[in-house]
Amino acid sequence: MQKGIALFFDAFDRLSTREKTMVSGLAGAALITIIALVWMVIGNQISTQTLRNDQLRNTLAQIKIHKEGFLEAKARMDADQQRLDRNQLKLVRLMESEATKLGITIEDFKETKRWLTDKHRRIKKRSEGAKKRKVVDLLEESQTVTIRRIGLKQLAEFLEVLESQREPVAVTRLSIQTLASDRQVLREVRMTVSTYRNEEVEL
Repeated sequence: MQKGIALFFDAFDRLSTREKTMVSGLAGAALITIIALVWMVIGNQISTQTLRNDQLRNTLAQIKIHKEGFLEAKARMDADQQRLDRNQLKLVRLMESEATKLGITIEDFKETKRWLTDKHRRIKKRSEGAKKRKVVDLLEESQTVTIRRIGLKQLAEFLEVLESQREPVAVTRLSIQTLASDRQVLREVRMTVSTYRNEEVEL
């Protein structure tokens, strides 16, 4: 390699001043071009990396801003999930007990149940004849009742106590007929009260 360099310089020395100037100009132009190309490549990489860093910083900032809200929402969701998992409430017992305390007489109960999610049905269709397994779906259990001759205040207190339970309970339907002679006394009330739980289904 040293011999090649020496031959190059010997050849360069034999050139005329004009030729040396031209060769030097070409070499300088080539060097500037190489430097420019290297700078463009490096500059592009730096710009790309800077953009990525800016995006990462922005993402981290957004995470920090929304972290507290996300954790609060997750805590509420986990608490609701636990309420559904642990719900062993008996609606008839609850309604009779609270009605008795308020001097309310419930005439009859009509129970209905329905699945609000259908994982067990979808899995059963796909796995006919497969090994038995259990899945969890959300069940709504409802009691529809009739109450006659009840005061408006009594009804309001009854609804409030039902919906303030630790377990998920909601009055999902309410039909009221009043007395023409006294609007504070209700001739007939038909209401549906529902509770919700996660229940295992064996396939």
